[in-house]
Amino acid sequence: MTRRDAVGRLAVALWVIGVGCGNPDAPPVSGSMDEVTVKGTVRVRGKPVNNGIVTFRTSNINRPMAPTREAPIAKDGTYTIKTLVGENFVSITSKEVLSPRNRDLIENEQMIKVPPGDGDIDIDIPPKPPTEILKAPE
Repeated sequence: MTRRDAVGRLAVALWVIGVGCGNPDAPPVSGSMDEVTVKGTVRVRGKPVNNGIVTFRTSNINRPMAPTREAPIAKDGTYTIKTLVGENFVSITSKEVLSPRNRDLIENEQMIKVPPGDGDIDIDIPPKPPTEILKAPE
């Protein structure tokens, strides 16, 4: 094999590795480092939480060094946090979650997609099922 053939095969092998890696069925994740301010109300079983911490974990494969953000939950259940646009894994730590009645909610992390621009995002534990938009019959 000549040196030229070896270089060509190496180039093809590297291309195959680069193109063939990854899970093609995996949903895309955001690499955005744009910050926005999000506020909302935290509820456990429909009732506002009156203490605790809301945590937004922003790191993913496209932003592995992104910081985790935390904010206190006020007595009326509200929070305000500066976080990154895109996918954020959100969890709640509070007395309500730790109560014997709600022990099944201790592991309550959920993924929330934060849109560009400051806005409101309420957090419900357990999460509300997504609502479907039904198309009216034509």
